[in-house]
Amino acid sequence: MSSISSSAANQQPPKGMWPSFAPYVAPPIAASFAIVPVFRDMIAKSFQQKGQAVPPMTFTASLKEGVKAAPTVGIIVGAQMVLQNLVETALVGESAKKSTSTALVSSAIVGTFSAPVLAIFNGQTMGWTIRQSIQRFTLRQGFAIAVQETAFVGGLSVADRLAIAMRKQFGSNRIVDYTAAFIAGAAGSLAGHPANTALTRLQNGMPIESARQLMWGSLRKARAVGGFSVIYKLGKEVLNPPTPK
Repeated sequence: MSSISSSAANQQPPKGMWPSFAPYVAPPIAASFAIVPVFRDMIAKSFQQKGQAVPPMTFTASLKEGVKAAPTVGIIVGAQMVLQNLVETALVGESAKKSTSTALVSSAIVGTFSAPVLAIFNGQTMGWTIRQSIQRFTLRQGFAIAVQETAFVGGLSVADRLAIAMRKQFGSNRIVDYTAAFIAGAAGSLAGHPANTALTRLQNGMPIESARQLMWGSLRKARAVGGFSVIYKLGKEVLNPPTPK
């Protein structure tokens, strides 16, 4: 019996294994959980982008839809992490400092390559299956997604400067950090929203009749992405705690 226990003990993974995997595993897991509570607003924004009234939906029903979308979001974040790294390394090398312009270019490239999965996620906000989104996918939708991702990063860069100013003014603490995360997510969402509206309307075969239409649903989506950013940051810190300085 003691030999069996000894053998089992020898087969246990080393204690230091999780810290090695956490930087790669934590973001997709955190993203999968973060989308669930905010998915109600994502559903609402798609109705508004189509010019339709938002139907009543119970909190439980919206959570169920969020759970369905969670794996897609995890795949998006995981795939984009790998692609972003590869593209930025190809553009500026391993040791070079990555500028905002590099981030914009790499985001456009990553957005293009991950367009089908992002189209699937947007389709899920309208209750579509993966197959329905893929069957309706077009190059114009792919272009809208590339523009959306590039504008999103542009919005983040503006919000990052605000976050730096906030930390200088109020110090670096959890309230400031999570407030900055919400502002960054919301700002990025607003910047990319016209392209996201174009995507939703293209997926539904609806024309864009005025510039004002492009901002329909923007506040609901900004709130969703801001909330997602806060929960995502919290999840990453729980799964992969920052190293104490």
